[in-house]
Amino acid sequence: MNLKILKATFKRNFIMQLRAYPKDFFIGNTLTGIYTVLSAFFMYQLLFKGNLDDTFKAYSGTGDYMSYVIVGTALYLFVVRTCLNVSRSLITELREGTLDSLMIAPFNRIQYFCGNMLQQTITTSFEIIVMIVISLFFGADFSHINLLSFIIGFVFSLFAYFSLSLVLAAVMLYFRDTYISQNTLFALMFLVCGVTFPIEYLPVPLQYLGKLLPVTASFDIIRNSTISGIGILEQVNSFSYLIILSMIYCVLGFILLKRVEKIALEKVFG
Repeated sequence: MNLKILKATFKRNFIMQLRAYPKDFFIGNTLTGIYTVLSAFFMYQLLFKGNLDDTFKAYSGTGDYMSYVIVGTALYLFVVRTCLNVSRSLITELREGTLDSLMIAPFNRIQYFCGNMLQQTITTSFEIIVMIVISLFFGADFSHINLLSFIIGFVFSLFAYFSLSLVLAAVMLYFRDTYISQNTLFALMFLVCGVTFPIEYLPVPLQYLGKLLPVTASFDIIRNSTISGIGILEQVNSFSYLIILSMIYCVLGFILLKRVEKIALEKVFG
């Protein structure tokens, strides 16, 4: 199987990452997650005095609030970093004046986006690992982790984030905007996808909105696997829902991109 485009994209992005984004960028992203965990820790200990009501345990399936927040924060950062960098790859090509050259080259979209996703996954994983290790000192407990369920859930979660990034890429390229579109989506995800609290606390319309994003199902699966140790068979409905929803986003993303690319090129040469 010829993976030249994937390898070339992966290598190019790594070179750019090392030269244009030094260790300060790595530290900044890591600290963002740590600050979120710290704020949750102080709220839990100082404001709520370490107490949780029964509704939280019923909604989340666990009474371990700090582990719940730490896992949610880590996954949210993973979503933001992967979606952000994969989705804005084409608009970056447009801004740099290389989009037209890319389109007339032997351009395999799947390999191109997968190369971006692979590079960003590796880079972000190091940031998340550092954050998780530091967060262990604030009460995270992963002693009950179901490793097989976590690994498979994580793989499908990456597919979900990749699929969502394709739709976001089409929106960005069409409007030629990254700031408003990406930050609107990330703020929405932070609210309705259960990053720091179960979505059952939200009004019903927002709960349905959260369930329409594959990120919510991904969070539930990873939390169940790492905190509660729930296996694959017990989560088969969640896995099926995540896979189906991610496939819908993936197909929709590629369809939208094919159309938006033509519009973007017409604007360039128009």
